[in-house]
Amino acid sequence: MSYFRYIDNGKGPVKLFIGGVHGNEGVTSLKFIKRIDIDDLSSGQFYFYNFDKTPYISTIKKEYYESELGMKILDLIDELKPDFYTELHCYNLKNYERLTSMERYEQTGIPPLIKLGNHILVSSVSPLIRMTRFTAETVCKTLEFPCLEKLTSDVIEEYGFDMQAACRTYEGLLRMILKSPSRKDFENEISKSHRPQVDLAIKYAEKVFGSDFPPY
Repeated sequence: MSYFRYIDNGKGPVKLFIGGVHGNEGVTSLKFIKRIDIDDLSSGQFYFYNFDKTPYISTIKKEYYESELGMKILDLIDELKPDFYTELHCYNLKNYERLTSMERYEQTGIPPLIKLGNHILVSSVSPLIRMTRFTAETVCKTLEFPCLEKLTSDVIEEYGFDMQAACRTYEGLLRMILKSPSRKDFENEISKSHRPQVDLAIKYAEKVFGSDFPPY
């Protein structure tokens, strides 16, 4: 499952993509990383990492960035200084309502994940690194797809999960990140296609980051 790919696509932004951030999420993220085609890319430098299974530690906890994998990711960020940083996560579909409820903010101080449609969730990255490892100009996104290994037939039926629709929604946003030549271009594109989610992300970002950092 451990996977690395580097693509030199000429002069342009540096884009870093991380899958397998914790637990066994790499099983799901690798399937999407491997489907990325050169035609999906803007100009620039692209780095794709997908890691093997590790103990699950939440990225909103300081302990994560003290773990072996957490420190490795910090080293990559510090070395590459990406203009776009994207974490490809997955989640248990049974937790859909909990992850998107304001109770998450009340319990942890972290806003809920935002519903993009078709059970795809999106947010910024952990505040522990958003405000310390990146500038305000860095595009930072977390994308969440239901974990493939947990999508049993009964769960699919209970939640009305549509695999094809979910893949289209997830890969649509991923492709937007891959293709955007600049932060301004990304902001314009995501605002056109997902205006309600952008407005909600701005509201949530102000709660956590204040006015100095944008929602992505």
